[in-house]
Amino acid sequence: MEILKIIGGFVLSLIISLVSIPSIVTVAKTKKLCELPQGRHIHKGVIPTLGGGAIFGAFFIPIFIFVDDVNSQFLHAFTASSLVLFFIGIKDDILIIAPKTKLCGQILAAIIICVIGDIRITSLQGFLGIQQIPYFVSIIISIVMVVGVVNAFNLIDGIDGLAGLLAVSSSILFSIWFYFENNFTICISTACFVGAILGFLRFNLFSEKNKLFMGDTGSQLVGLYSIVLAILFIEANSNTDVNNMVLGSPIVAFAVLSVPIFDVLRVMFIRLVLKRSIFSPDNNHIHYRLLKLDFTHKQTDIILVLFNIIFAIFVWWLSDYFYINRLALIVILLLMVLFHIPQYFISRKINKLKKR
Repeated sequence: MEILKIIGGFVLSLIISLVSIPSIVTVAKTKKLCELPQGRHIHKGVIPTLGGGAIFGAFFIPIFIFVDDVNSQFLHAFTASSLVLFFIGIKDDILIIAPKTKLCGQILAAIIICVIGDIRITSLQGFLGIQQIPYFVSIIISIVMVVGVVNAFNLIDGIDGLAGLLAVSSSILFSIWFYFENNFTICISTACFVGAILGFLRFNLFSEKNKLFMGDTGSQLVGLYSIVLAILFIEANSNTDVNNMVLGSPIVAFAVLSVPIFDVLRVMFIRLVLKRSIFSPDNNHIHYRLLKLDFTHKQTDIILVLFNIIFAIFVWWLSDYFYINRLALIVILLLMVLFHIPQYFISRKINKLKKR
């Protein structure tokens, strides 16, 4: 029965997304609610930015049809938090709002999740020798994580499809584990989430007439869902009564979200080294570096999503053999090396051009 609900949620969300987007594109173009190519933007033409609205509707409508646990604390907190980001994102996609205003909205959404919803990190499971965390420290760490990952997905949304595909792959990886723990509320929610995003990607990646971007509304929503699943995954593995305990779950969760999180941390570090503001835009993100190597948008998506999946599964496997601190060191060193590879080939390409 639960399998049928998972399938039903996926199919209905996919249909809603596919049916609603052409109408949204028409309205956006009629009302000139579109993004013009300028600055660092690499797209051509006038593209609507209201894809997040379609994702939002296609995601939540099936959830409240197929999820039986209407009293779920997870659903209540996530829905309220998502509404905050939805209104902030829609306004930013249409009118552009000040970064401070957007940050305040993200912090409010994080407070709803972490304080009211009580979805927070309570233990680091031995990372840096830390086990249980005091309540106030737990709240601060969790809010920083939520705001950080929401912005990481917002920043990784620099080329068609990337943020959506990364969110789909990470949410499926987490939900496979929750399925074997019989948490069907999360599984059904993820099915609706995946269906909504795949419907959006049909137009974002493969349509010229009805092409649109997810905008801040969409990127913030997919970031929020991804980090909430990560926190729930970490917290579930803090209990000894789970059937399929993942040792070092905080590091495994980091690996599942490694591309958006590590890319943002790496870019911020580069800006600090260059004595620039960490908020100043540039082309140092990993997807821009792959584009410099003449990969197309779709090829870049495939490379980064496959890397994210393979790396996450590899770290998940390693977690059975290494304690959490050693596992964290291995993960960071691997990511530093692997993320440097595109720059290595860019440097070689530049040197070859100089010699001509």
